[in-house]
Amino acid sequence: MTRTSESVLTPKNGHLLKAALVARISGCADQKEASLDDQEDNGKEKIGDIYSGEVDFRVIATKGKGENLDRPELEEIERLYKSGEFDVFVYDELSRLIRGGEAVRLLGVGVDHGTRSISINDGIDTINDTWEQDALAACSDNVAHNQLTSMRIKQKTMNRFKKFGKTAKRPISGYIVEEGATTYHDWRKDPMWEECIREGARILRRTLNGEEVATHFQKCKFPVGPHARNKDWTGSMVLRFYRNTLLKGMPQRGKMATVKVHGSGKRKSRKNPKGPTYYLAPHLAFFDPAEFDDLVALLADANANFRRKTKNGVDVRAGVPRKRTRSFGQHARCWYCGRHYVWGGNGMTDNLMCSGSRHWRCWNSIGFNGPLAAEKLNEVIMKKLDAIEGVDAQFREMVKIAQRGKGDGQAVEWAQLIAQEKQYAKEKENTLALVRACSSDVLVLKEQIESLEQTRVRLAAWRHRLESAKVRLPDLPESVDELRSLLLTEFNALSINSVEFGDFIRQLIPEFHVYLVRLCDGGHLLPRARVRLDLLGSVPDAAQAPELRALMSEVITLDLFVPPQRELIREASVKLRHEGLEQREIAARLKTRPTQTAVWKALSLDRIVKEAGMTEPFVRIDEPPTDYAKLRRHKNEKYRFEPLAGYERPTL
Repeated sequence: MTRTSESVLTPKNGHLLKAALVARISGCADQKEASLDDQEDNGKEKIGDIYSGEVDFRVIATKGKGENLDRPELEEIERLYKSGEFDVFVYDELSRLIRGGEAVRLLGVGVDHGTRSISINDGIDTINDTWEQDALAACSDNVAHNQLTSMRIKQKTMNRFKKFGKTAKRPISGYIVEEGATTYHDWRKDPMWEECIREGARILRRTLNGEEVATHFQKCKFPVGPHARNKDWTGSMVLRFYRNTLLKGMPQRGKMATVKVHGSGKRKSRKNPKGPTYYLAPHLAFFDPAEFDDLVALLADANANFRRKTKNGVDVRAGVPRKRTRSFGQHARCWYCGRHYVWGGNGMTDNLMCSGSRHWRCWNSIGFNGPLAAEKLNEVIMKKLDAIEGVDAQFREMVKIAQRGKGDGQAVEWAQLIAQEKQYAKEKENTLALVRACSSDVLVLKEQIESLEQTRVRLAAWRHRLESAKVRLPDLPESVDELRSLLLTEFNALSINSVEFGDFIRQLIPEFHVYLVRLCDGGHLLPRARVRLDLLGSVPDAAQAPELRALMSEVITLDLFVPPQRELIREASVKLRHEGLEQREIAARLKTRPTQTAVWKALSLDRIVKEAGMTEPFVRIDEPPTDYAKLRRHKNEKYRFEPLAGYERPTL
């Protein structure tokens, strides 16, 4: 740039030139702080060429990616431009600060407010009429350079991955990677952790709960990967681990691709529409490919698009919680609307209430005490275990039948699989006919082929699981005593308030519906549960013995409350009344020392029960009672009763 009268700087205040020097480095490992000093010195030298007077320099030195448009220093520079405080801004190179068309806009802000901008290496000076054209050309060159460099690096690394198994040197848990290893051929499985990893897969297959596997890993002291941010396993880390195709001996590259968000200039990772590229490394496989694909398919069904799988808008896995909670949380369901109960009902931490009531979609706002329900359920299960001694011979015979059948209990699944395989073969033949005839749109054919491939993988994994179950004996308790011992061991090892107890209860109680009752003479509404008990629910191979499972299953009624006083003393009061005692005498004879009024209420309740021919004093509540002042949620203008879509009330 030649020095002319127009290019000579003149201070706005007439005596002191104010110059802003902008320097930036990206902060990468191979860049040094000295680069900022170099840019600053270059800017001062440029000012010295065109101005010989006193200069007040302000240095704006930053670190950050040049494509990011939401950096605070950019806001500061724009603010200083608009203030008109400075005479000139000097950049070593415009792309060092900002890239793309946004760079031209920023310089234009300076021009609008009478501040000159100079980019030394780009030859840009806003005092020239061609400054905008020069800036656009510089931005174009920079964008092209970045794109070509990115494409070259991606092509090179992908080619080396496909040919040699080149790795990015980021080992995960369960593998030994020696220093200097450059390909997956240099990696080895760590035999020390193989059984721990396989047991974790069995737990995950049974529960579909990553948190439970995380607990298992913690007990095994299975270390997280060297690059993990968390130092302890979490549920999400477990799910990522078991979705890694390296576990089936097929490391991948290119699953994700970066996409530029032009509003912020940042690049975000998105799923690559072309799909990943795989490299065969069978020596690194912890699982057979079909076994791995089966587990991933189960997880995909459970967590499709980061939400529960639905069918016609209905949650088909309503019995499995979204996260690990104490017993009954996201497990118990409201009999009226079908929604889950959640902890914290009516402001009490130990109470649960219908989640629909919280959102004004259910009138049932009566909660129940979780620890009390757990204790009552524990008692019921213990009584059931004591009562099954009489079926020990029948139990043993059913176990033998199931083991001789070797998986015949899954006949229904086999029939479903075979039917779907026939359907798949038919669809495949139709698609091949379209390909041969070339009579369909290319994009449509591509979608059909991708869908067929997904179906093939799913069916292969399903068949592998069923065949694996068929060639081994079902792992079942040999006797009622062994089953009782297994369950008692779990009960004794777990605290009622622990999340582990909650996981265990969900296996034994697949269905838990809560409804309301009250005494036939009126009074408070009380929660009662319809519970389906499955004593073989914690046995993974119980599905292979459906008759045995039916024997160990039962629908029971569970009161989730302490009965009112008049009901507690009713039978004893009636008995003493038949002995000729007066109400005051009855009150004195009872251990709880009730008042005479309480005895009168108990006798009155018994009379109502007998006159009505009832077998018990409680009646079910099917709709909000008009005489219960505390139940007013349904009277709020926001209330609208909406059962869960597709929900059908079970018969009580």
